[in-house]
Amino acid sequence: MKKFLVFGLMALHLVAQAAVNGDKPGKAAYQFTVDLTKTQNDKVTVNLIVPAQNKKEVVYYMPKIVPGTYANYDFGRFISNFSARNKKGKVLPVEQLDPNSWKIKEANTLNRISYTVEDTWDTDTKGDFVFEPGGTNIEENRNFVLNNHGFFGYIDDQKRAMYEVNVLKPADFYGSTSLDLAKTDGKTDTYYISSYNELVDAPIMYSKPDTTVLKVGGADILVSVYSPNKVLSSKDVAKTIGPMLDAQKEYLGGSLPIKKYAFLIYLFDGASKSGSYGALEHSYSSMYYLPEANAEQSSQMVRDVASHEFFHILTPLSIHSEQIHNFDFNKPEMSKHLWLYEGVTEYFAGHMQVKQGLIDLNKYAEMLLEKMQTAEQFNDSVPFTVISKGCLDQYKEQYYNVYQKGALIGLCLDVKLRQLSEGKYGLQNLMADLAKKYGKEKPFWDDELFDEIGKMTYPEIRTFFARHVEGSEPLPLEEVFGAVGINYKERMKVKAITLGNIEIGFNPDTKRIMVASVANLNEFGKKMGYKEKDEIVSINGKELTIANAQQVLTDFRDSTKEGDPLEIVVARKDEKGKETQVKLAQTVQAVDTEQRHVFLPMENPTAEQVALRKSWLGQ
Repeated sequence: MKKFLVFGLMALHLVAQAAVNGDKPGKAAYQFTVDLTKTQNDKVTVNLIVPAQNKKEVVYYMPKIVPGTYANYDFGRFISNFSARNKKGKVLPVEQLDPNSWKIKEANTLNRISYTVEDTWDTDTKGDFVFEPGGTNIEENRNFVLNNHGFFGYIDDQKRAMYEVNVLKPADFYGSTSLDLAKTDGKTDTYYISSYNELVDAPIMYSKPDTTVLKVGGADILVSVYSPNKVLSSKDVAKTIGPMLDAQKEYLGGSLPIKKYAFLIYLFDGASKSGSYGALEHSYSSMYYLPEANAEQSSQMVRDVASHEFFHILTPLSIHSEQIHNFDFNKPEMSKHLWLYEGVTEYFAGHMQVKQGLIDLNKYAEMLLEKMQTAEQFNDSVPFTVISKGCLDQYKEQYYNVYQKGALIGLCLDVKLRQLSEGKYGLQNLMADLAKKYGKEKPFWDDELFDEIGKMTYPEIRTFFARHVEGSEPLPLEEVFGAVGINYKERMKVKAITLGNIEIGFNPDTKRIMVASVANLNEFGKKMGYKEKDEIVSINGKELTIANAQQVLTDFRDSTKEGDPLEIVVARKDEKGKETQVKLAQTVQAVDTEQRHVFLPMENPTAEQVALRKSWLGQ
């Protein structure tokens, strides 16, 4: 689990259906224009010249949902002043059918549509708040985030018509995107896109440029950063993720399956309105919404998130199901293989770092322990495939486990493959073979994937899926870790040093980490004297912020021993709401506790165990 205290979705992308060839589309194309130089109350007007219609009635749609968000956001609720006209300017009859669709009559004479778009980041529109990386931002003279599904729609079954998008922009703004810019005169940027699916798959961020381009594995990697207080630059981020991208290239066999990619990074100053932060990935780009922090404070956070997002160039870009290949934006059907799309991607994001030497084994063990601890908070009695299929409704509260148990499924699968092949074949090899078997334009069928993997590998792997992914048997973690010479215990009694077993929360108004509950304080925590809603200012003189919390807490755990002094400064309010800073101080005391998920040294591992561990971790 990434210690964000609040969590953003890191989600599926939409597979691009066709490549942009750079040619100007014919008259049948959608011709959109959006003017970013004329905004009012965080709203802009979108104008559309429509493809010729031969029906008397058509329906114009905005998406109900987009791939990766796993929530019904109803982007049509941010649309107002919708109108349709013929070539002579006559207003045509329009009936709004639901939040996301408008029926247009006399459509055989339809020439143009116009409407107003309100941004999702700063809105009072009722309904589920759109997680920022999947939403839209309209900040006049500062920044515009065009997640295109929030601005542009489609008519009935015409999602595969060509799109022309014209963006009128401030003269000193630059549009960062993975799309090819067809032409610009400095005031208007024009893009030609081969389908609605591809348009949705390529967000654009407009702001005064702060960009850096990296060359990795034959690909051009654009890093674009918007930092309102100029705290972090694109060069800082490039320096942070550059070694990681090189390592990912090597992890994937020495080359990348792409020619270009864009990291679009928006840093927010203040509170996140959604209460979350994170990223949304696409085929050739990823959109980030992260707290503003300097390079030192944000490096590991940026590296962890970017590592996950970038690995989506493998899946679902090259490996995906029919449900994703032909995604229905208004009546979606979910795949049952989130263990593959998000789970394996999350597993690779961590495994790559240890195998390529970016982190040590202790740091990797911490990552795994966090995933185990978080996974057990979810319902493990429901098969993972069932949770995946029902992630929009019945099991939406279980979705975050995709990044926890899903990654652990990947770990077990990787070790078992290596064990069965005597170290010669692992999950990296399997994913490469699946990409060759299927690929960008050939989806797999949900009900056939496990059987296909079983045929490509070993019968024991098919049995693993049946028992632990289609079935509800717990993952065989002790067995898997034992095979690589690691002594793992699901639970055991230990003497542990803690802050007192406080439950941690976050106050978005003060941007401080807080004591959310004192209900389960241990003996040491009671001596410290915590009170509920105490906001932690510092630990042993080190200021605690949301950006550095992971590092400060890790340093405390790793460097503190029994008998050391501990001083925590908290901000505490009295009954009248007056805030004072209070010092809580005690000598550190180890307390008896039942610890879940413990790694212990294994005495005298066999040569077979050592060899398998080297195959798995490279060390």
